[in-house]
Amino acid sequence: MNGKAETGKVQLDRRELLMLGLAGASALILGKGNSVLAEDQGKVERKVFKEAQSMIPGFPKVRLRANTYEPGASSKDTMKNSMICECTQGTLEITQDDGKPFTAEKGGIWTCKTGTVEQTANKGKTVAVMRVMDLLTA
Repeated sequence: MNGKAETGKVQLDRRELLMLGLAGASALILGKGNSVLAEDQGKVERKVFKEAQSMIPGFPKVRLRANTYEPGASSKDTMKNSMICECTQGTLEITQDDGKPFTAEKGGIWTCKTGTVEQTANKGKTVAVMRVMDLLTA
């Protein structure tokens, strides 16, 4: 078995599929309020890479995106969909609904469900990147 799964026209190996599934909290968090927040700060860049069909029951589409946080940048967003996030560079401080902050270092992953309020801050001295895999219901 070659470990490849074809999803629509996108061909993914198991690692890529896992990365997509485990990737990405919240950067280009959907919604007008979020994009205004990023523009006002000028320190958070939100970029969508691609969207693909999914074999995951209940999630017909997935989207891969990334948020880049300059030192001192922060955001506060309400999740519009479930997602899996990964810190791919630097260190981020994440605080979700429970109010207990945790530190996401390079390689760290976490999840968010629809409606989760998440505060993300780069308190370090280098750029931090959060990769997000959105699990989309429509």
